[in-house]
Amino acid sequence: MTTPTRLLALDVGMGTTDILVFEPDHRPENSVKLVVPSRTQIVAGQIREATRRGLAVMFAGPTMGGGPSTKAMLAHLAAGLVFSATDSAALSFADSLAWATGRGVRLVSDDEVRPLLRAGAAEVRSGDVDLDGLLCALAGLGVATHFTGGCLAAQDHGFSPRGSNRVFRFAIWERALAARTPLAELFYAADEVPPELTRLRAAAGALAALPRVTAADTGPAALLGALGDDTADAVLVNVGNCHTICAVALDGRLAGVYEDHTNRLNGPLLESYVRRFLAGGLPVLVTGPHRELLAGGSLPVSFPAPFGDMMMTGPAGLIRAHRRRYDV
Repeated sequence: MTTPTRLLALDVGMGTTDILVFEPDHRPENSVKLVVPSRTQIVAGQIREATRRGLAVMFAGPTMGGGPSTKAMLAHLAAGLVFSATDSAALSFADSLAWATGRGVRLVSDDEVRPLLRAGAAEVRSGDVDLDGLLCALAGLGVATHFTGGCLAAQDHGFSPRGSNRVFRFAIWERALAARTPLAELFYAADEVPPELTRLRAAAGALAALPRVTAADTGPAALLGALGDDTADAVLVNVGNCHTICAVALDGRLAGVYEDHTNRLNGPLLESYVRRFLAGGLPVLVTGPHRELLAGGSLPVSFPAPFGDMMMTGPAGLIRAHRRRYDV
Protein backbone atom coordinates (compact mmCIF):
# COMPACT_ATOMS: atom_id res chain seq x y z
CA MET A 1 0.00 0.00 0.00
CA THR A 2 1.42 3.40 -1.00
CA THR A 3 1.87 5.93 1.80
CA PRO A 4 -0.13 9.11 1.04
CA THR A 5 1.98 12.17 0.26
CA ARG A 6 2.31 14.45 3.26
CA LEU A 7 4.88 17.26 3.18
CA LEU A 8 6.19 19.74 5.75
CA ALA A 9 7.41 23.04 4.27
CA LEU A 10 9.22 25.82 6.14
CA ASP A 11 10.15 29.23 4.75
CA VAL A 12 12.66 30.78 7.17
CA GLY A 13 12.80 34.57 7.15
CA MET A 14 14.23 37.20 9.46
CA GLY A 15 10.88 38.06 11.04
CA THR A 16 8.88 34.86 10.70
CA THR A 17 9.08 31.22 9.76
CA ASP A 18 6.12 30.30 7.57
CA ILE A 19 5.03 26.68 7.87
CA LEU A 20 2.71 24.61 5.69
CA VAL A 21 1.52 21.02 6.01
CA PHE A 22 0.68 19.84 2.49
CA GLU A 23 -1.69 16.97 1.72
CA PRO A 24 -2.76 16.80 -1.95
CA ASP A 25 -6.22 15.48 -1.12
CA HIS A 26 -7.03 18.39 1.21
CA ARG A 27 -8.55 21.67 0.09
CA PRO A 28 -5.59 24.11 -0.04
CA GLU A 29 -7.34 26.81 2.00
CA ASN A 30 -7.90 24.29 4.80
CA SER A 31 -4.27 23.22 5.01
CA VAL A 32 -2.51 23.50 8.36
CA LYS A 33 -0.57 26.78 8.23
CA LEU A 34 1.54 28.50 10.90
CA VAL A 35 3.33 31.85 10.88
CA VAL A 36 5.65 31.94 13.88
CA PRO A 37 8.62 34.06 15.00
CA SER A 38 11.81 33.07 13.22
CA ARG A 39 14.50 31.34 15.22
CA THR A 40 16.80 34.38 15.03
CA GLN A 41 14.04 36.40 16.73
CA ILE A 42 13.62 33.71 19.39
CA VAL A 43 17.38 33.47 19.97
CA ALA A 44 17.62 37.27 20.23
CA GLY A 45 14.92 37.23 22.89
CA GLN A 46 16.73 34.55 24.86
CA ILE A 47 19.97 36.52 24.74
CA ARG A 48 18.20 39.70 25.85
CA GLU A 49 16.66 37.82 28.79
CA ALA A 50 20.12 36.60 29.84
CA THR A 51 21.36 40.19 29.59
CA ARG A 52 18.49 41.40 31.77
CA ARG A 53 19.35 38.76 34.38
CA GLY A 54 23.08 39.48 34.24
CA LEU A 55 23.96 35.94 33.12
CA ALA A 56 26.72 34.70 30.88
CA VAL A 57 25.51 33.13 27.61
CA MET A 58 26.53 29.76 26.20
CA PHE A 59 25.59 29.75 22.48
CA ALA A 60 25.95 26.36 20.76
CA GLY A 61 24.52 24.52 17.78
CA PRO A 62 24.52 24.78 13.97
CA THR A 63 25.13 27.91 11.94
CA MET A 64 21.98 30.00 11.41
CA GLY A 65 20.86 33.42 10.24
CA GLY A 66 21.99 36.47 12.19
CA GLY A 67 20.41 39.90 12.21
CA PRO A 68 18.43 40.27 15.48
CA SER A 69 20.52 37.64 17.28
CA THR A 70 23.72 39.44 16.28
CA LYS A 71 22.40 42.73 17.65
CA ALA A 72 21.41 41.02 20.90
CA MET A 73 24.87 39.44 21.20
CA LEU A 74 26.59 42.81 20.74
CA ALA A 75 24.32 44.42 23.33
CA HIS A 76 25.10 41.59 25.75
CA LEU A 77 28.83 42.17 25.37
CA ALA A 78 28.35 45.94 25.64
CA ALA A 79 26.74 45.30 29.03
CA GLY A 80 30.02 43.76 30.18
CA LEU A 81 28.69 40.19 30.23
CA VAL A 82 30.36 37.00 28.97
CA PHE A 83 29.23 35.51 25.67
CA SER A 84 30.68 32.10 24.78
CA ALA A 85 29.99 30.23 21.54
CA THR A 86 31.07 27.14 19.66
CA ASP A 87 32.61 27.75 16.24
CA SER A 88 29.54 26.69 14.26
CA ALA A 89 27.24 28.89 16.34
CA ALA A 90 29.59 31.88 16.16
CA LEU A 91 29.61 31.68 12.36
CA SER A 92 25.95 32.73 12.53
CA PHE A 93 27.18 36.27 13.22
CA ALA A 94 29.77 36.55 10.45
CA ASP A 95 31.77 34.32 8.11
CA SER A 96 34.91 35.12 10.08
CA LEU A 97 35.45 33.80 13.59
CA ALA A 98 37.94 36.64 14.03
CA TRP A 99 35.04 39.08 13.60
CA ALA A 100 33.25 37.46 16.54
CA THR A 101 36.29 37.20 18.80
CA GLY A 102 37.27 40.75 17.92
CA ARG A 103 34.01 41.91 19.46
CA GLY A 104 34.43 39.86 22.61
CA VAL A 105 32.88 36.46 21.86
CA ARG A 106 34.75 33.64 23.59
CA LEU A 107 35.09 30.56 21.40
CA VAL A 108 34.80 27.25 23.21
CA SER A 109 34.90 23.58 22.22
CA ASP A 110 31.92 21.25 22.41
CA ASP A 111 33.48 19.65 25.48
CA GLU A 112 33.40 22.97 27.33
CA VAL A 113 29.68 23.61 26.84
CA ARG A 114 28.32 21.46 29.69
CA PRO A 115 30.75 22.78 32.34
CA LEU A 116 29.85 26.35 31.45
CA LEU A 117 26.16 25.57 31.73
CA ARG A 118 26.72 23.90 35.11
CA ALA A 119 28.56 27.05 36.17
CA GLY A 120 25.41 29.09 35.56
CA ALA A 121 25.60 30.28 31.95
CA ALA A 122 22.29 30.63 30.15
CA GLU A 123 21.90 28.03 27.40
CA VAL A 124 20.94 29.43 23.99
CA ARG A 125 20.70 26.96 21.14
CA SER A 126 21.48 28.10 17.60
CA GLY A 127 19.81 26.80 14.46
CA ASP A 128 17.16 28.07 12.04
CA VAL A 129 14.95 25.03 12.64
CA ASP A 130 13.76 23.40 15.86
CA LEU A 131 12.13 20.31 14.35
CA ASP A 132 11.39 18.64 17.68
CA GLY A 133 9.71 21.78 18.98
CA LEU A 134 7.66 22.15 15.78
CA LEU A 135 6.52 18.52 15.79
CA CYS A 136 5.57 18.88 19.46
CA ALA A 137 3.52 22.00 18.65
CA LEU A 138 1.78 20.24 15.76
CA ALA A 139 1.00 17.22 17.91
CA GLY A 140 -0.45 19.55 20.56
CA LEU A 141 -2.80 20.90 17.89
CA GLY A 142 -3.91 17.40 16.96
CA VAL A 143 -1.94 17.37 13.70
CA ALA A 144 -0.29 14.11 12.67
CA THR A 145 3.49 14.38 12.65
CA HIS A 146 4.43 11.72 10.10
CA PHE A 147 5.63 13.15 6.79
CA THR A 148 6.80 11.67 3.51
CA GLY A 149 9.12 14.61 2.87
CA GLY A 150 10.24 18.05 3.95
CA CYS A 151 11.07 21.35 2.26
CA LEU A 152 12.98 24.36 3.54
CA ALA A 153 13.90 27.81 2.27
CA ALA A 154 16.34 30.27 3.84
CA GLN A 155 18.29 33.19 2.44
CA ASP A 156 21.99 32.35 2.34
CA HIS A 157 24.62 34.86 1.21
CA GLY A 158 27.22 32.11 1.03
CA PHE A 159 30.37 31.55 3.07
CA SER A 160 32.84 34.23 2.03
CA PRO A 161 35.42 34.89 4.77
CA ARG A 162 37.77 36.85 2.47
CA GLY A 163 35.28 39.19 0.84
CA SER A 164 31.75 40.54 0.75
CA ASN A 165 29.20 37.77 1.09
CA ARG A 166 26.71 39.92 -0.84
CA VAL A 167 29.12 39.97 -3.79
CA PHE A 168 29.46 36.22 -3.37
CA ARG A 169 25.65 35.81 -3.35
CA PHE A 170 25.24 37.86 -6.51
CA ALA A 171 27.89 35.79 -8.26
CA ILE A 172 25.61 32.79 -7.65
CA TRP A 173 22.67 34.72 -9.11
CA GLU A 174 24.76 35.78 -12.12
CA ARG A 175 25.63 32.18 -12.95
CA ALA A 176 21.97 31.19 -12.75
CA LEU A 177 20.99 34.12 -14.97
CA ALA A 178 23.68 33.43 -17.55
CA ALA A 179 22.43 29.85 -17.86
CA ARG A 180 18.77 30.97 -17.92
CA THR A 181 18.22 28.32 -15.29
CA PRO A 182 14.71 26.83 -15.01
CA LEU A 183 13.21 27.86 -11.68
CA ALA A 184 12.73 24.28 -10.55
CA GLU A 185 16.48 23.67 -10.93
CA LEU A 186 17.26 26.31 -8.29
CA PHE A 187 16.15 23.80 -5.64
CA TYR A 188 18.42 21.15 -4.11
CA ALA A 189 18.12 17.82 -2.42
CA ALA A 190 19.46 18.30 1.11
CA ASP A 191 22.70 16.43 0.39
CA GLU A 192 23.24 18.45 -2.80
CA VAL A 193 23.24 21.90 -1.18
CA PRO A 194 26.60 23.50 -2.12
CA PRO A 195 29.02 23.47 0.84
CA GLU A 196 29.51 27.25 0.62
CA LEU A 197 25.81 27.72 1.46
CA THR A 198 26.52 26.96 5.09
CA ARG A 199 23.29 28.34 6.53
CA LEU A 200 21.02 26.56 4.05
CA ARG A 201 22.97 23.33 4.43
CA ALA A 202 22.68 23.45 8.22
CA ALA A 203 18.96 24.28 8.13
CA ALA A 204 18.25 21.48 5.66
CA GLY A 205 20.25 19.14 7.88
CA ALA A 206 17.89 19.92 10.75
CA LEU A 207 15.17 18.12 8.77
CA ALA A 208 17.29 14.98 8.36
CA ALA A 209 14.72 12.93 10.29
CA LEU A 210 12.31 13.35 7.35
CA PRO A 211 12.62 10.91 4.40
CA ARG A 212 13.24 13.42 1.58
CA VAL A 213 14.25 17.05 1.95
CA THR A 214 14.25 19.80 -0.68
CA ALA A 215 16.05 23.09 0.04
CA ALA A 216 16.27 26.44 -1.71
CA ASP A 217 16.93 30.12 -1.30
CA THR A 218 13.88 32.12 -0.28
CA GLY A 219 13.85 34.01 -3.61
CA PRO A 220 13.24 31.07 -5.98
CA ALA A 221 10.81 29.56 -3.47
CA ALA A 222 8.67 32.71 -3.42
CA LEU A 223 8.88 33.13 -7.20
CA LEU A 224 7.81 29.58 -7.97
CA GLY A 225 5.09 29.79 -5.34
CA ALA A 226 3.64 33.00 -6.74
CA LEU A 227 3.71 31.89 -10.38
CA GLY A 228 1.22 29.07 -10.04
CA ASP A 229 0.80 26.32 -12.61
CA ASP A 230 -0.43 28.42 -15.54
CA THR A 231 2.04 31.32 -15.58
CA ALA A 232 5.57 31.17 -16.97
CA ASP A 233 6.33 34.88 -17.51
CA ALA A 234 6.09 37.33 -14.62
CA VAL A 235 7.85 39.77 -12.34
CA LEU A 236 7.70 38.79 -8.69
CA VAL A 237 8.34 41.29 -5.92
CA ASN A 238 8.68 39.73 -2.47
CA VAL A 239 8.81 42.55 0.10
CA GLY A 240 10.03 40.82 3.25
CA ASN A 241 10.73 42.09 6.72
CA CYS A 242 14.46 42.51 6.03
CA HIS A 243 15.10 41.80 2.34
CA THR A 244 13.19 42.67 -0.80
CA ILE A 245 13.77 40.58 -3.90
CA CYS A 246 12.51 41.29 -7.40
CA ALA A 247 12.88 38.43 -9.85
CA VAL A 248 11.87 38.05 -13.49
CA ALA A 249 10.74 34.73 -14.95
CA LEU A 250 10.52 34.21 -18.72
CA ASP A 251 9.29 30.87 -20.00
CA GLY A 252 9.69 29.51 -16.48
CA ARG A 253 13.39 30.44 -16.35
CA LEU A 254 15.22 32.99 -14.23
CA ALA A 255 15.77 36.14 -16.31
CA GLY A 256 16.54 38.91 -13.81
CA VAL A 257 17.14 39.55 -10.10
CA TYR A 258 17.22 42.66 -7.95
CA GLU A 259 17.67 42.65 -4.16
CA ASP A 260 17.68 45.33 -1.50
CA HIS A 261 17.15 45.79 2.21
CA THR A 262 13.50 46.55 2.89
CA ASN A 263 14.21 49.28 5.43
CA ARG A 264 15.99 51.30 2.71
CA LEU A 265 12.89 51.42 0.53
CA ASN A 266 9.65 53.34 0.34
CA GLY A 267 6.80 52.85 -2.10
CA PRO A 268 7.87 55.28 -4.86
CA LEU A 269 11.52 54.20 -4.71
CA LEU A 270 10.65 50.51 -4.89
CA GLU A 271 8.25 51.17 -7.75
CA SER A 272 10.98 52.95 -9.70
CA TYR A 273 13.29 49.96 -9.26
CA VAL A 274 10.63 47.46 -10.29
CA ARG A 275 9.93 49.39 -13.50
CA ARG A 276 13.48 48.64 -14.65
CA PHE A 277 12.52 44.97 -14.77
CA LEU A 278 9.32 45.39 -16.74
CA ALA A 279 9.19 44.28 -20.35
CA GLY A 280 5.96 44.35 -22.32
CA GLY A 281 2.91 43.08 -20.47
CA LEU A 282 4.48 40.93 -17.79
CA PRO A 283 2.26 40.68 -14.69
CA VAL A 284 3.77 42.03 -11.48
CA LEU A 285 3.10 39.68 -8.57
CA VAL A 286 3.69 41.18 -5.13
CA THR A 287 4.07 39.14 -1.96
CA GLY A 288 5.64 39.57 1.46
CA PRO A 289 4.63 41.15 4.77
CA HIS A 290 5.50 44.66 3.50
CA ARG A 291 3.71 44.34 0.16
CA GLU A 292 1.74 47.50 0.99
CA LEU A 293 4.73 49.48 -0.32
CA LEU A 294 3.48 48.76 -3.83
CA ALA A 295 -0.24 49.03 -3.11
CA GLY A 296 -1.97 52.12 -4.51
CA GLY A 297 0.87 53.08 -6.84
CA SER A 298 0.81 53.31 -10.62
CA LEU A 299 2.17 49.81 -11.26
CA PRO A 300 -0.48 47.26 -12.29
CA VAL A 301 0.16 44.75 -9.52
CA SER A 302 -1.66 41.70 -8.20
CA PHE A 303 -1.27 40.00 -4.83
CA PRO A 304 -1.23 36.20 -5.13
CA ALA A 305 -2.32 34.11 -2.16
CA PRO A 306 -1.24 30.48 -2.60
CA PHE A 307 -3.15 28.13 -0.30
CA GLY A 308 -5.39 31.10 0.47
CA ASP A 309 -2.61 32.92 2.33
CA MET A 310 0.02 35.32 0.97
CA MET A 311 2.45 34.22 3.69
CA MET A 312 2.43 30.71 2.19
CA THR A 313 4.04 31.84 -1.09
CA GLY A 314 7.47 30.44 -0.15
CA PRO A 315 6.13 27.13 1.18
CA ALA A 316 3.95 26.79 -1.94
CA GLY A 317 7.02 27.15 -4.16
CA LEU A 318 8.89 24.58 -2.09
CA ILE A 319 6.00 22.15 -2.36
CA ARG A 320 5.79 22.63 -6.13
CA ALA A 321 9.54 22.03 -6.60
CA HIS A 322 9.55 19.03 -4.25
CA ARG A 323 6.66 17.36 -6.06
CA ARG A 324 8.37 17.86 -9.42
CA ARG A 325 11.65 16.45 -8.11
CA TYR A 326 10.13 13.32 -6.58
CA ASP A 327 7.05 12.98 -8.82
CA VAL A 328 4.61 12.90 -5.88
